[in-house]
Amino acid sequence: MKRKRLWLILLTIFVVAGLVSISYAEVKLGGELRVRGVMVDNSDTTTAGAKKDGGYFEQRTRLNADASVDENAKIVIQIQDSRKWGEKKATGDNTLVTGQDAEALDLAQGYVEIGKLFDQPLSVRLGRQAMAYGEHRLIGTLEWSNNARRFDALKFIYKHDVVDVDVWTAKVAESGEDWGNDDNLNGVYVTLKSIPKNAVDLYLLQKIAGATNLNFYTIGARVKGGVENVNVDYTAEVAVQTGDASTNVDKGASAYAIRAGYTVPNVKGLRAGVEYDAATGDKCVTFTGTTCTDSGTKNEAFDNLYPTNHYLYGFTDDVNWTNTNAWSLNVSLKPMDKVNLAVEYWNYKTDQENSAGKDDNGTEINGKLNYELSKNITCEAAYALRDAGDSAGPAKAYDSSTFGNIPADKSASFGYFLINVKFN
Repeated sequence: MKRKRLWLILLTIFVVAGLVSISYAEVKLGGELRVRGVMVDNSDTTTAGAKKDGGYFEQRTRLNADASVDENAKIVIQIQDSRKWGEKKATGDNTLVTGQDAEALDLAQGYVEIGKLFDQPLSVRLGRQAMAYGEHRLIGTLEWSNNARRFDALKFIYKHDVVDVDVWTAKVAESGEDWGNDDNLNGVYVTLKSIPKNAVDLYLLQKIAGATNLNFYTIGARVKGGVENVNVDYTAEVAVQTGDASTNVDKGASAYAIRAGYTVPNVKGLRAGVEYDAATGDKCVTFTGTTCTDSGTKNEAFDNLYPTNHYLYGFTDDVNWTNTNAWSLNVSLKPMDKVNLAVEYWNYKTDQENSAGKDDNGTEINGKLNYELSKNITCEAAYALRDAGDSAGPAKAYDSSTFGNIPADKSASFGYFLINVKFN
């Protein structure tokens, strides 16, 4: 079945390329190969069934086709294979019998875009597509993941010299009912470009899950800019959520993030920064043991929606923009051409105390090296040490489904190396 899907997708790409090329329109082919090695040491874990240490290699392979149908329309197709080296997908299958593998091959993107609607800078994009806004705190492509994230969406895009506006409706999950009873993400995202040295974003997002009667709005704003004569940069974002968390539970939550930095002149791009991120958690009325069994009639946990959290709150990916108060000190440097170094210290607390009355969620120290081998070949290596503190979160090792939680007052380490090769 997977092999048939592969041939069908490849055939589709080449047929589209052939048909469009007949009309002498432009066809661009491209792709990507990314290989990442991961290692985790969580030797103190007590999580049942979890590995105490280990690692694996992941590989992502992409083939892209961008075909111009005419001067105002194009079709974009991207196929993607995502796998762990040597991973068995079914009994008896392994990488030696590729014809029988349940390979993670899929259509990553497939959409048509038509521009200059009504002779205006307005276009419509219909189909499976990548979407990301701001710093990916609420909507991101999740490129860190080996699979990444895509949306099946209808999106209108308006681009002007002073403002950009995106309006969309996206299908997250299909239930077979009418549109309003499926899982949907609707949104309006506006970027104001008329303020010198600053970009200001305003957005209204609606998340719907018809089966549970979840229907709430996220209203937010973001500003990013700098003061050139003093080499200061800053980013700030605030969001509130209101609506229905379920049939009998209201939604009322908020979050904000503030980041600032100073770049020292003529010192190899040396930048020192500070960051504070906060988001409300759900208040628990009744605990049964360590489990919250009653949160009342109002859900105050900020919903992180569909973000790319890696790189935003540390590298172990167990902290996100909900139930958190986190601060960071960070330093970055460009010691030589095409080389970037960065070091971060993170301190985490939960917004709401756990059943033991604790909010300490530990710390993380990480370092990252980026090297641009060439225009199309980049390398990245990183190492992170995650200390659990009181583990109020609880703290988790990277890939916690494999390596489990980190016990209180214990630490786990995580490291990776990746190489990414693109061609077009």
